[in-house]
Parts: sequence; structure tokens; C-alpha cells
Amino acid sequence: MNRNATRTALVTIGLATLAACVVNLSFEMKKTLAVKSNPSAPTTISVAQLIALSDYKEITDHQNNIKSLDLDYAEATVTAVNPGNTATKVTGSLKLRKTFLPSTPPDDIKVGDLTNFPINVVGSTVKLNGNPTLDAFLLQQLQTAGTFYAVIDGTVDGVADLIVDVNMHASIGYDAGLSFF
Repeated sequence: MNRNATRTALVTIGLATLAACVVNLSFEMKKTLAVKSNPSAPTTISVAQLIALSDYKEITDHQNNIKSLDLDYAEATVTAVNPGNTATKVTGSLKLRKTFLPSTPPDDIKVGDLTNFPINVVGSTVKLNGNPTLDAFLLQQLQTAGTFYAVIDGTVDGVADLIVDVNMHASIGYDAGLSFF
């Protein structure tokens, strides 16, 4: 009798563990940014692109069960260099921002630095790793506004006029809701 009770208890614990199963799902959030110098300050750039989390099927499919939203890494790739571009490199950063308004450093969350990043060659790519601060920011934005901005800013060595694709490789952890009871 003792053996059956132990076996039943172990099976129950195993099923309870499955009932609270969190599944991780990787997906990509892609945005295209037109990067142009400010005519009044031609050696500076600042561009912000709205990202609505509801645009991504992975988010909407599991909206009510998401336990985590992580930025694994982001890639910025030059996809077009327009004829007016005379800049060859940028030194700046890729950041995430809650609102469109220019923000003070505590409100911007830096994804990574763009140090002497070549912007005159199509295909130039930089990979920037995620971190727990970015993960917390993304989860907070998911639970509140549902939007944020990807911001590229910095200085250039000429006039910038190019297209940059930002691809954020992310993952969600969601409660699968498996229940065998």
C-alpha cells in the first residue's frame, strides 16, 4: 500500500509540473529606418521608429499568458545607401525608448553602441546582445502601452542618407496552460 501511495504522489507531482509548463518561443521584430542627417546639424542623426508589439503574431497569439519577453540580440544592417549620402561611418547607439519625445538617459535603454560603424556599404551589420534591463523594459511595455521606439542616434562624418534594417531577435515565455486534471 505504501508503494502505491508513493507512486501516486510522484505521478501527481509530475502532472502538476506539466500543468504549469512555460514554453519559450523565438521570433523576430523587424523594422526599417530611414536615417538622414538633420539639415541644420548635418553631422548628427536621430531617428525613432515605433514598434507596436501587437503587430507580431507570436505576441497576439499568447498575449494573456506571456510571463517573459526577452531581447536575445538585435542586428542593424545597412540595406540601402542613397545618392545623397557622403557619410562613411557613424558613432552612436541603438536604444529603446518608451515614448517618441526625446528622453533623458534613465528613460532610454541602450541596446548597444555603434562605434565607427560603416554606413556607406550595403550589408554592413552590427550585432548587439540583449541584457536583463532590456528584457524588463520589453515586458513592462508589453504589460502597459504595448509600444516602444527603436532609436538610432549619433554623429556621422558627412551627410547621412541611408536605410537601416533593425531586426530584434526576441523570445517570449508563456504559460502553455497544459492541464491533465
